[in-house]
Amino acid sequence: MKSLLCLLALFVAPAQAQDWKLDPAQSQIRFVIRQMNVPVEGGFRRFQVKANFDPARIDSARFEVDVDVASIDTGSEEGDSEARRPVWFDTQRHPRARFVSKSVRKETDGRHSVLGDLTIKGTTRPLAVSVDLVRQPKGGWLAQGRFPLKRSDFNIGAGEWNDVVADVADVRFKIVLAP
Repeated sequence: MKSLLCLLALFVAPAQAQDWKLDPAQSQIRFVIRQMNVPVEGGFRRFQVKANFDPARIDSARFEVDVDVASIDTGSEEGDSEARRPVWFDTQRHPRARFVSKSVRKETDGRHSVLGDLTIKGTTRPLAVSVDLVRQPKGGWLAQGRFPLKRSDFNIGAGEWNDVVADVADVRFKIVLAP
């Protein structure tokens, strides 16, 4: 009887949220922005992700993403150096960009709306991101999506650059999380 109660307890015990680890080799944060109306692709080489969730209770999930903005990769050393300057990311004074989720809502099977705060260059703005969360065959998760980032909201690339570089960048991410 005691073993039957233990077995039943396993089935009715609430699932627990768990911490998921970033698989950096399979993950990426990229962007596309138009410069003189020509699409320019880039990304960030270094970032960290903290994820804590129970797939059965995704509404209580928590995500934190920290991006080392000095790790920007524009495809050229000249572009990388320019992007680190104070007029752009000001990496000396603001070495990190950070997103912290506040709520997660399931939209459809696999698609979620993640609401949170994005901080870049000391400015914090609310951000809503549509995220596809897909179970991986080896037990992890793939979180992927995209969102528009208005650089003027964060004082990125002001002044003379306003006539050369589009105000909106298309940010795309693919985050692989392992147990």
